[in-house]
Amino acid sequence: MNLRQLEIFRAVMQGGSTKNAAHLLLISQPAVSNMIRQFEDQLGFPLFERTGGRLRPTPEARTLYNNSDSLFTHFDAIRNLAEDLRDTQAGTMKFLASPSIGQTIIPGAIATFVRDRPAVKVGFDTPPHEHVIELLTGNQADFGLTITPIDHPAVESKVIRKGKLVCVLPKGHRLERKNLIKPKDLRDEHLISYPRASPIGLVVDEAFRTSGEYQQINIDVRFCYTACTLVNAGAGVAIVDEFTVSVQDFTNLVVKPFKADQDVKVSLSYPRLRPPSRLATTFLEDYLWRTGAFWDKSRTNAE
Repeated sequence: MNLRQLEIFRAVMQGGSTKNAAHLLLISQPAVSNMIRQFEDQLGFPLFERTGGRLRPTPEARTLYNNSDSLFTHFDAIRNLAEDLRDTQAGTMKFLASPSIGQTIIPGAIATFVRDRPAVKVGFDTPPHEHVIELLTGNQADFGLTITPIDHPAVESKVIRKGKLVCVLPKGHRLERKNLIKPKDLRDEHLISYPRASPIGLVVDEAFRTSGEYQQINIDVRFCYTACTLVNAGAGVAIVDEFTVSVQDFTNLVVKPFKADQDVKVSLSYPRLRPPSRLATTFLEDYLWRTGAFWDKSRTNAE
């Protein structure tokens, strides 16, 4: 017994004849008749009494028909789910991001995405960089978006967008008049920065060292977003990536270009043996790339 046999049998029961069943299923009448005969041979009992060119269901046929309803209810649900998956209207998407973009750009993209796809379930977190690697290699997330590439044999990682470093100052700061901030301009400033071994810390530290300067860090934080909140409160100045200040409205913050050859490289990473699903690809291409700082630039800057 297979599902197609049951489907044709049910069409005959519903249509009352092989002709009507053929019309319902968009196949030929002989194909219906042949399938019913094969089905009866397999079952070992007749499904219809054939009298005067008409088909009359046997008691066994009625029992089989009544008990197949639940099967086809589930089958229709699965078929609808498959169609939703094809059209990216259903499913689950779990992903991770660096706080720089996870707390600024991504929330708006998620909001639009789930508004358009209410049946989709989204899992999202902004863990430290080292935990992103653990979660991806443990298949606990579909993909990650980080501000530096991930180097791991079990993870595929590619740069999808480059961003600049910028200097953030509290309003009224003496450097606000400058069009470009250089590392040497920050020698005597109360500097908010990052552990030198962290991904963003490595980038910022290299920007200072290549210009012959050394960071004198007064406040040590993990994330660019935290640095911005402290600068906004008047606690000092900081170097952050452009994504952190692209969406958030910090009322007491001034953003200035920072002289540095180093880029922040937003990377898409995922388990090497499990590339992003159709749902994830739709989110990335049709929602995230079309928000604020990512619009079109990802196409020209992607590696």
